[in-house]
Amino acid sequence: MTQPTNLKRQQYQRLTEIFDTARQRYLEAGGDPSRSSGSLHGDEFLSDEEKAEIRALGKQLFPEPKHDSNH
Repeated sequence: MTQPTNLKRQQYQRLTEIFDTARQRYLEAGGDPSRSSGSLHGDEFLSDEEKAEIRALGKQLFPEPKHDSNH
């Protein structure tokens, strides 16, 4: 397994920051600290921009494997 590059570490750090922000918002909205964060009564804890950033970072950090069309 290869060592992550500095860029990959920064991208992963940003991803972690966004998830931590969502978790904090969930708890501040009265979410149960013993449960995973998510929607509480249909409320969202990430902005559309944050969701888009998560998707973009996820694609960069965890690219889909290439499939060989011969198999």
